[in-house]
Amino acid sequence: MKSMEWLAERMSGGRRSVPVLPFESDVPGILAILHGELRQELQAWKDRPDPGRRNAKGDLQRSFDLAADEYVRSYLERAFPAGVLLSEESGERRFGRGKLQYRFVVDPVDGSDNYSRRLPLAALSIAVLPAEAPLSPEEVLFSMVADLLRDESPILAARGEGAYRGSTRLKTSSVGRLSEAFISCELNHFAPPPQLGKLLSRARGVRVYGCCSLALGLVASGAIDAHVDVRDRLTLESFLAASLAVEEAGGCVVNRKGNLLGAFTGLEQRTSLIAAASSELAKEIANVLDSSDY
Repeated sequence: MKSMEWLAERMSGGRRSVPVLPFESDVPGILAILHGELRQELQAWKDRPDPGRRNAKGDLQRSFDLAADEYVRSYLERAFPAGVLLSEESGERRFGRGKLQYRFVVDPVDGSDNYSRRLPLAALSIAVLPAEAPLSPEEVLFSMVADLLRDESPILAARGEGAYRGSTRLKTSSVGRLSEAFISCELNHFAPPPQLGKLLSRARGVRVYGCCSLALGLVASGAIDAHVDVRDRLTLESFLAASLAVEEAGGCVVNRKGNLLGAFTGLEQRTSLIAAASSELAKEIANVLDSSDY
């Protein structure tokens, strides 16, 4: 990393300022400035035609996806002397010289369909891990989940130091029972099995957002009590950053059986997850979902 001098120079450029952040490292501040600059950059791309290509996962690439990916890559290469970028849109790329310090797992636009329709449910998601660490939620050191359509501060987290939006420390809700819980559930490209229907019928309220990172951000902030995705379609870049925020806010992120997610082999590996305000609520959700035919 190029030090606090780089961060101060960036902030003095007049493009974006960030509040004084309660983190020992300047990495969260560097990520926060990236968010502000990227939102400005994407304004010029919102009406451009799509290239008609698909990424490694088979998802359609839009012009703003590629623009965001390129801007994030260029920014990180200027901010850090050497690292590894693992992006949904461009795969793995090493940059810089010398010893690799960090691995950045990036979803440039999580919720691309929402962004294309100007629905305010799309985010830049970045998880920062040690360069040689396994791709596991337990290894994430810093993270950012940053709304791309609404003008609000990003969610920033650092392991052992909490999760914040601006100067406000985030805390998950105190709801510990499904019958009292507002939950979100991803249903895209999916025929819900009976067990999921049972879960939704037992919750106090159900919402669908179509953006995993922001849904987990809502869990971290206490706005909703759990997020459930049992489609076995979810990939790492969509939830890795937000998982640290949930954990640092007092919640947990587990698989649909209630176990830790463990390490992933890459962005092509798919999973399901439960993010909840507490381990007790996550366990109840997992128990409702658990059956021999699911």
